[in-house]
Amino acid sequence: MAKNITDISGSRLGVVQYSHQEAVQAIRMDDASITSVTSFKAKVKAMEWIAGGTWTPSALKFTYEKLIVPGRRAGTKVVAIVITDGRYDPKDLDNLEALCRGVEVYAIAIGDMFDTGAERQSLEKIACNINDRVKTLSVYAELTAEEFLEEIEFILCPEPENICPDLKCTSDLKVAPLVQRPVDILFFVDGSERTGARNFIRILRFIEMLSYEIPLSAKENDYKGARFAVLQYGGENPPEVLLDFSHSQSSISAIASRAVYRDSSSVLGEAIIFATDNLVNNRGGTYKGVRQIAERSFVFVTDGVTSDNHFEEGIAAMRKANVVSTAITAGSDIDRERLMQLVFKDRALIFNFKHYKDLIGSQVVKHIAHCLG
Repeated sequence: MAKNITDISGSRLGVVQYSHQEAVQAIRMDDASITSVTSFKAKVKAMEWIAGGTWTPSALKFTYEKLIVPGRRAGTKVVAIVITDGRYDPKDLDNLEALCRGVEVYAIAIGDMFDTGAERQSLEKIACNINDRVKTLSVYAELTAEEFLEEIEFILCPEPENICPDLKCTSDLKVAPLVQRPVDILFFVDGSERTGARNFIRILRFIEMLSYEIPLSAKENDYKGARFAVLQYGGENPPEVLLDFSHSQSSISAIASRAVYRDSSSVLGEAIIFATDNLVNNRGGTYKGVRQIAERSFVFVTDGVTSDNHFEEGIAAMRKANVVSTAITAGSDIDRERLMQLVFKDRALIFNFKHYKDLIGSQVVKHIAHCLG
């Protein structure tokens, strides 16, 4: 997501709920209070069902004139996904093709409560008369089916790729400047034997270098900037908190000199559960917990090869805690399927480098810092 409303990179999201005449509730794409996935989810959860009639044409006109025209960024692609059964109140005389002016429109057709089919002609008009942009589902529950979500992901991001998958970043890479949005970043460092002692230290140095690029909070309970926490996992012993959430540059820099590499097995699922219980939700009061307004970011530095113990439970715990996750790995001997699970199937959030030593290259650090901060 874009870090602020004028960010030249990243996506911005909006939502429009419509019902009878002039009954519209909207989350604007240029809402300055949306600075993270967490803040966007909070806006969505605050929406309440309007009920009433169905004035689709006027809602599309409202969306174009009140949200898209004044709120779009220059040079960006705008995609609209309209979810409806195709029927609308005949008293609504506005145009169903209201969005068909520089907007890529998809209509998701869902059979109504009487199990009748969607109104195909209306849906095709909504989708600017491009037939393959009309998607049909039988019930609303299918919206959350994995297969359908993957199809929508491909529509929105047809060629997902990392800018630096093999360290071929160019000097003219255009990224927006980092801003001090509130984010609490927890790094999971794999202390298993597959990592190796030398790479373990490289990972900690990489985290230290990131702390110089990502603006840190000025004080403990600041409403701006980032705080870092670092967790080493592996073996039968509980995960080790190398650093509780901190804005202190000196504390982050000191981790590499005092951390002890475990050289054990990898049990990531249990580490995720430990982190969500203790470092995120602060159950028991031992740790600081995340700031209420901050985005919750988990960064997994691992090859994905780990025990099955409690792994699924760990993924569920992340979802429940509204965590945004990123995976950083090196080499070709990796478990791609497990890495995809860690990032909720978003390929763009997996960064795969040739060697762990590449992590401490300045170009890589700057790029990853931009993605996280």
